[in-house]
Amino acid sequence: MSSSAGPVIGVSGWRRRLEDPFNVYYRYPVALFLVRLLIPTPITPNQISLSQPVLAAIAGYLISSNDPQRILLAVAIFEFRSILDCVDGSLARAKKMSSPNGHAIDAMADWLGVVFLYVGLLMHFRAYPPQMALGWLGGGPATHVTTTLVLAASGAQAALRSFGFDYFKTKYLAIYEKGQDDSIEGLARKVRSLRARPTLFGHVDVFIGRFGHAVFEREWFDPDTSTAALSPSEVDAMSREQDGPRARFMGFLWSISGGDAYLSIVMLSIVFGQVWSTQVFFATFGFAWIVAVMIYNVYFVRTGRRGYAAVAA
Repeated sequence: MSSSAGPVIGVSGWRRRLEDPFNVYYRYPVALFLVRLLIPTPITPNQISLSQPVLAAIAGYLISSNDPQRILLAVAIFEFRSILDCVDGSLARAKKMSSPNGHAIDAMADWLGVVFLYVGLLMHFRAYPPQMALGWLGGGPATHVTTTLVLAASGAQAALRSFGFDYFKTKYLAIYEKGQDDSIEGLARKVRSLRARPTLFGHVDVFIGRFGHAVFEREWFDPDTSTAALSPSEVDAMSREQDGPRARFMGFLWSISGGDAYLSIVMLSIVFGQVWSTQVFFATFGFAWIVAVMIYNVYFVRTGRRGYAAVAA
């Protein structure tokens, strides 16, 4: 290991509470082993990130077939992509190469990976229509319209999972690990960095951040006027409650509701031949679930402020 390299660190603290259990107990241990192998090499975190959509595209192509061996190979390739998704951030910290642009590339790689997977699933179900097992959706083989609508709804809820998880993860980690709600300042730094050095990935990352702020804080983000949702006294009181039942429940809720947890379930459903029923489930109940989770998070932060302020006073 290079003497200038930083420590190889996995997920811990509140980050561990929010992570998909498959990430915590399986992917990150494998990823950290790979990071130790990659530190002496010239391979960069951004190269690891950019390889992930390529692997997802290969997996999507293989999944479009009806050959069980090709489908299992697709799952293995996509799973390797998920492990690499744990590698890039840890490698960036170990090599001291973390940057806003790197974070943006990582986020875009994740989104593209899911898109390529869904393109493969759409091609598969169009070529091999699933049998409709639910009476309210009709009987016999599913039509192209039905498969497209189900996958579109399932893909939309997957995007909501990633969108909501990223927003609240940033806020909770700032509050519980740093003791300050610097999610606003973090977005402001991204905006100012983009002004100085505009990049395509940076523009997309900032747009997503601003959109999240608009949805959850009800204003379009301005780095010069927007302020933190929680005051220092409220953050202090909230930090003191981080091991309480409400906060722990919130961490558990995201660990089973985030985008990575969703992809883990999808991969398992493909292995066990239940991918269509799983997509129908997520297009209906799963959609309602993630909307309810995000509404509860807004309630958790906003209505809880009065209680936090009272404790602080």
